Amino acid sequence: MITRLALVCITLLSISSFALGEEQVLFNFEGSNAANAWQAVNDGVMGGRSVGRFKITKDKNLEFFGTLSLENNGGFASVRARGKALGLSKDDVIVARVRGDGRTYNFNLYPPRGQNRYSYRQSFKTQKDKWIEVRFPMDKFVTTWRGRTFPNEKLNPSQIAGLGFLLGDKKPGPFQLDVAWIKVGLPIDEISNVQCEGTYAKHLQGVCTDQDSIYWCFTTELVKTDLQGKRLKQIPVVDHHGDLCFHDGKLYVAVNLGKFNDLEGNADSWVYVYDAETLQELARHETQEAFHGAGGIGYRDGHFFVVGGLPATIDENYVYEYDEKFNFLKKHTIKSGHTHLGIQTATFAHNSWWFGCYGEPKILLVTDANFQLKGRYEIDCSLGVEGLPGGRLLVASGPCQAGQGCIGRVKTATPDERLGFK
Repeated sequence: MITRLALVCITLLSISSFALGEEQVLFNFEGSNAANAWQAVNDGVMGGRSVGRFKITKDKNLEFFGTLSLENNGGFASVRARGKALGLSKDDVIVARVRGDGRTYNFNLYPPRGQNRYSYRQSFKTQKDKWIEVRFPMDKFVTTWRGRTFPNEKLNPSQIAGLGFLLGDKKPGPFQLDVAWIKVGLPIDEISNVQCEGTYAKHLQGVCTDQDSIYWCFTTELVKTDLQGKRLKQIPVVDHHGDLCFHDGKLYVAVNLGKFNDLEGNADSWVYVYDAETLQELARHETQEAFHGAGGIGYRDGHFFVVGGLPATIDENYVYEYDEKFNFLKKHTIKSGHTHLGIQTATFAHNSWWFGCYGEPKILLVTDANFQLKGRYEIDCSLGVEGLPGGRLLVASGPCQAGQGCIGRVKTATPDERLGFK
């Protein structure tokens, strides 16, 4: 007879081994024995009254649910799986797809029983009734024991043999957290050269990332891929969708339904808003202040900044600032000199604005936070530029070939005062 502990070990080992050869999935909940690796551990072990349970739903998700109580000095409920070492390394990032109730949970890692007393924790906030993907880099885990932290005790990922979810937000009442899968994801710092899967009728206009996925706008198609470029979702959109940015679970795309670069201002400028998870359209906001056509958008400190086309006769560039409800606030001027067709892509990263311009030559403008020019470079980021951790940038390209369509690529770059980036 196989004991429960042995069965847990076998389940963990088999899932991890399968994943390392393919998708690196640590846990999903599709097999008939999916629940065997898991157990609930609540504050009753210390006299508390919290109730936490779990089950595998008909949709093949792990549902962690119950009621948190603060009675008898209690206040936590958890679900966890422990067994053989998971084969983690210091550069790994664990990704979990979850749907919660708006509360803040902890994701915990555990060493083998008896090895040490610590667990390793990162917190994450859920969005009520919405599926999200949360990332847990190895270097962000905090060492804990009985609610206390131990900053001098470091995580050794190779020794980790278990993981789980814990609620301890000191808010009594019912809770529910659903988990679709847990896997080892690609660290955002390791993105270097990615091609978007597929070909598209019109050229790339912009890219952005939420550090779980990459979003690509191809003028008439909006595409979501994973960090390796594998296409996850794709929707048709109205011509002309431009550059885009990510904020708070949503994509904001600069859109022009009229003429670009027209001296008389016959543009029709908008920002379209999409749910980053589903690519469902959520809202449209007029930005007619972008007089010659909205082409790009960035976000900083609670405000959106729209840029766009210009007639050939204008020798400066403009940035249009809006609050989060897209009430117009201010028009900013960049003393940039002439850039053919204005600015098409924008991002605020590493304490600077980065603006990519079409035309020949293609121009990169770098300004401070107040749009004072810091540098002008003959280098191309006109099809997309995005900030990455570690002081880096994500720069897009997208060649088109007659009869075959257009593709999208991104590469990482390092800012350089002499060259712009390299």
